[in-house]
Amino acid sequence: MRKSHLAIVQKVNNEGEGDPFYEVLGLVTLEDVIEEIIKSEILDESDMYTDNRTRRRVSVKNKRDFSAFKDADNELKVKISPQLLLAAHRFLATEVPQFSPSLISEKILLRLLKYPDVIQELKFDEHNKYYVRHYLYTRNKSADYFTLILQGKVEVEAGKENMKFETGAFSYYGTMALSSAASDRSPAHPTPLSRSASLSYPDRNIDMTSASSLAGSNQFGSCILGQYVSDFSVRALTDLQYIKITRQQYQNGLLASRMDNSPQLTLDGCATCSENFTEKSELPVVDETTTLLNERNSLLHRASQEGAI
Repeated sequence: MRKSHLAIVQKVNNEGEGDPFYEVLGLVTLEDVIEEIIKSEILDESDMYTDNRTRRRVSVKNKRDFSAFKDADNELKVKISPQLLLAAHRFLATEVPQFSPSLISEKILLRLLKYPDVIQELKFDEHNKYYVRHYLYTRNKSADYFTLILQGKVEVEAGKENMKFETGAFSYYGTMALSSAASDRSPAHPTPLSRSASLSYPDRNIDMTSASSLAGSNQFGSCILGQYVSDFSVRALTDLQYIKITRQQYQNGLLASRMDNSPQLTLDGCATCSENFTEKSELPVVDETTTLLNERNSLLHRASQEGAI
């Protein structure tokens, strides 16, 4: 027992004529020894029970089903190194305005990246390079997600001239898809680290007319009736590992961050604080022109009331 957790139990059989010999009675495990010490039975899933009279195996009653904790074969989680996860987290927080700490806290962002379906893989088919599944984005097709390439290479086709260029790790696309608001017309960012950087960072202080013309010029995407439509295509050139965040996941992250930052009320408003916040967050976002018209009408109405008085 000093070098193993198993021991063979023997007894000396000296019955009859001849020399005595050892007769094996059974095995003793370390678990048996511990059970004798603690004077209790250790129950685990490997225990087999037999009836004392019939010596037949008894089926285990109240057997727990742990199959719910097993991932299905078609839902295997993508494994990435902690270093790559940390690098992606820091890149999103510092380089992508939509994921800045002022909008989404770093804790919520890390939790978002650990969602089962956020980090995905794509296997490239050498025999069918233009397979439809190789396209992360297709021109003139709606998309409601943002992607960040972690490993691999993609080909981007954009512009009226159908310019093509290759990008690699830490290039990102579909920032406009995270918000359907017309006032947030930030084009997709093919890559902030490549030669297309000049196309990625247009002047943010454009007026509504310029924004409308930019959206209608089919340069890098537009929002039509609150739905993002990309006018560029992104096709995989190798095996890919990338982050895919949908609009709903992003909006949930925004709401969770705001709830964490909002002060907790201790008076009567405590119960309705989160409800009012949820109702306000679900209201449709109004563009700048509508806001200005509403303010102007409000001032005119107030002036007419004061004149009548």
